[in-house]
Amino acid sequence: MTSVSAHLSTSSPAITALVPAASTWSRWSAAWTKQAAQITSRADATVTVIPADGGPPGFSYPATAQIHIDADLIADPSIADPRRPAHRSKVPVAYGVLLHECAHVIHSTWNPPPGVPPVVREAALLLEESRVESRYRDTRPRDRRWLRRAITHIIDPADTPTDTLWSAAYAAGLLLARVDAKILYPADVRTPRRMITKILGGKLLKGLRGIWREAQTVGDTDTTRMIDLGERWCRLLGIDPTTSPDLPADDAVTNTIAAAIAAALDVILHNPADTPEPGRGGPRTDVPGIRIDTDVPITWAERAPGDAERHAANRLTALLRRARHREPTRTREPSSTPPGRLRTRAAVTLAAQRASGAIPTAQPWQRTVRRPVPDPELTVGILIDASGSMTAFAKPMSSAAWIVAQAATRAGATTATLAYGDRVTVLIPPGRRPTTVRDMRADAGTERFVEACAEADRLLHLSTPGTARLLVVVSDGHYVNPDESQATITRLHHTGCAVLWLAPANKSWPARTYEHTTTITVDDPTTCVNLIGHAAIDALNRA
Repeated sequence: MTSVSAHLSTSSPAITALVPAASTWSRWSAAWTKQAAQITSRADATVTVIPADGGPPGFSYPATAQIHIDADLIADPSIADPRRPAHRSKVPVAYGVLLHECAHVIHSTWNPPPGVPPVVREAALLLEESRVESRYRDTRPRDRRWLRRAITHIIDPADTPTDTLWSAAYAAGLLLARVDAKILYPADVRTPRRMITKILGGKLLKGLRGIWREAQTVGDTDTTRMIDLGERWCRLLGIDPTTSPDLPADDAVTNTIAAAIAAALDVILHNPADTPEPGRGGPRTDVPGIRIDTDVPITWAERAPGDAERHAANRLTALLRRARHREPTRTREPSSTPPGRLRTRAAVTLAAQRASGAIPTAQPWQRTVRRPVPDPELTVGILIDASGSMTAFAKPMSSAAWIVAQAATRAGATTATLAYGDRVTVLIPPGRRPTTVRDMRADAGTERFVEACAEADRLLHLSTPGTARLLVVVSDGHYVNPDESQATITRLHHTGCAVLWLAPANKSWPARTYEHTTTITVDDPTTCVNLIGHAAIDALNRA
């Protein structure tokens, strides 16, 4: 197995590889040395761009701030000018690897002490990967797009060649932990997550997730805690480092995890889908015909949820979990031995076969076999109408948005919340659970519902079959282009995405209804949560 620590050395190098001044890559080395010094705040930082000859894509010595980048990631030194920020998009993987190694230089300041069992050291350094990226992203969130692309080369499917518990946990630490670090999106790891969960089981995976999430909060110099987390990781997998200090042997034959990782990395490489976070990069116009704003209006204050809202979220969580649950299937199968129900004709046939000396093939018993059916993955998009006609419903719709988003996330769904008015605003991107209620204001002059649906589809793949998908719309439905809105809803419906419409209870201005939706009238979301939950279940069952 390839070690994840192959690109990181916590000790000083014995020999420093230098690139001659006349080297083809000297211009890149000089330009990226300057950038690394600025990013790491280390005047002694140096970057060497040189072909790695089969080695790791990047290598760093945090103690001396030396970084090596594989020139093969760039291929042609004349492809871009490394001094120009705009040219980073021409070499996204190489630049992302540079940032990953800078993250190690900044944050990998702890050193595994001598005597630590190799298996514990490897587990601790595995946790270090997502930890440094999470800490780095806290201060430079816009660099997520580059780190995400770098992962396509930093992670090697050969790291998990077989489907053992250790390999499955290793893959989880490489991929799933980076979702919690806000580097990868949940959709990026959907296929590997399915394979990993199948091998580890939900309970064990939950325990491992608790460890890597704790690791992402550890300080840069806390060696003791990181080693302790590495040991906990091993013991959770049934490995006693005192009696089995070496890395586990790859004794399995199948390699579905490696194939799933390779497929996921290929999708990430060719489908960037880089989305800035709210308040972290201004308007986005990379989607043709859609202006997406990530700056949430400052007039939309945040507050802690009330007791009624929390209780409502708890009830809706239980309902959504029930909607996802699938009862085991029951099938009747013939059997040659009990228990089961004796089939007289087959028993007579078996007796005749034995009496004639023939090989017995009849199976006189019939048993009922129960096979578990995995719960389907659930994706929930939440759209909030912020146009002027929703002014009187602003407070309830803010509450409804938090309740649905909180419940769906806790039920294991992938969610995103968007508001639409004169512009489309991403309030909560995929992979994040809302902690506060955002009191929105409905004062927009129009409503860009069609554009909001397109952005939600881009973020969550609502029109892609294969998962249970639900779009929740909080709106009165009075749009400038109702025919186009209906066509959008119909298209989603035909792909299998259910649409739940929460309309305000306004007698003087009744909501407009649309076909192919489950529409309910809501006055107070905290008291109507059962209606919302059952309507969501019905919508998902009919999808």
